[in-house]
Amino acid sequence: MFCTTDTFRGERQTVLWFTPKRRSAIREGRHRTPDRQQQIRMREVLKDRFENIPVQVPRSEIEALGAEIGLEDPAEAARLFDRLKGVSWRGDYVRSDDGWVAAWVREVN
Repeated sequence: MFCTTDTFRGERQTVLWFTPKRRSAIREGRHRTPDRQQQIRMREVLKDRFENIPVQVPRSEIEALGAEIGLEDPAEAARLFDRLKGVSWRGDYVRSDDGWVAAWVREVN
């Protein structure tokens, strides 16, 4: 909120302006910003692990990679892998009714 003096219909009046509440840059859920160090570690593990490309990687293996870099939640490892798609790796997901179950990794940067 801020105040200003303005001329309205020939009269000077003090006007109060209400600004909308700013939203936080940190998002919750799938789109929240991951820890940068975890991104770097996951990227390095992907580079080291997948030398023979293309390769189909089961989701369980991605979750195990997450445990290697110190993630306690398997879903967090899968989310971090998803966030790195297009940046650190290129490929496609193998999907089922419950979400993705594997990924075809064609390239690792």
